[in-house]
Amino acid sequence: MRRKAPQVREHMTHLPVEIDRCQTVAEAQRLMETHEIHHLPIMTGLRLRGIVSQGDILAARIRHGAALDELPAESVGSTDVLTVSPVTPVDQVAASMLARRVGSAVVVDGGYVVGIFTAVDALRTLSNLFAKK
Repeated sequence: MRRKAPQVREHMTHLPVEIDRCQTVAEAQRLMETHEIHHLPIMTGLRLRGIVSQGDILAARIRHGAALDELPAESVGSTDVLTVSPVTPVDQVAASMLARRVGSAVVVDGGYVVGIFTAVDALRTLSNLFAKK
């Protein structure tokens, strides 16, 4: 018998570090380094506008060089954000991430960002499922 998958809210990173759409790429990099993370939801107030990843920044660095640092983070991020509900089963979230080839899903409840589920969270969840008790 197949076990029911846990909900993403049980394994997400709660209240993720965010960046305002007007903040620069240099500020995004600083936040990622300080918090040891690879994804930042891009916000306007409480509204999700996009996401920027470390990979987005590295790819843009090749095109723009040092000039990239002063560009707004939203200029290198994506507006096509995978969003999920806190009650979405974690296996469905992982399958959606695989299908879309993205490293994160932003968890939204009632229009508000409440968490983020990343590839690291998925690996931690998998590791915990098979951990010796």
